[in-house]
Amino acid sequence: MTQKDIPEQKSDLFMLKIDKGEKVFKIFIFRPEAGKEQNFEYRILTKELKDGMLELVSYNFKIIDDIPQKYSITRATEITKDKITDIVNNVMEMTNTTSEEFEEIDLSVFDTIKEQIKFLEKRDRINREYIM
Repeated sequence: MTQKDIPEQKSDLFMLKIDKGEKVFKIFIFRPEAGKEQNFEYRILTKELKDGMLELVSYNFKIIDDIPQKYSITRATEITKDKITDIVNNVMEMTNTTSEEFEEIDLSVFDTIKEQIKFLEKRDRINREYIM
């Protein structure tokens, strides 16, 4: 089998690929009390596209035997900024997450992806292994 016989991989290790002219919009982390013992989180990562619309990826995150696990990955495109608020409120309700168990990291205030990365690094909230 040659390289050209192998089908193109449609997904990769990157949860949210940021192309030139795009930047992260907001990161939402839900830590419901019910999943606290299992270190469970539900995460939504959003990016702003060049046209102002949003794209998101959401997933469950859990640490099992000291190994981070990501599963139930969902992607959505063409989301308005107003709609993301509805989505977040829906998730809070469905997961019984209180405001104390919820974290919103607003990166929309930064002009460049470099500024966003610097902000996240200062708060030890980024894994540089996946930044290219």
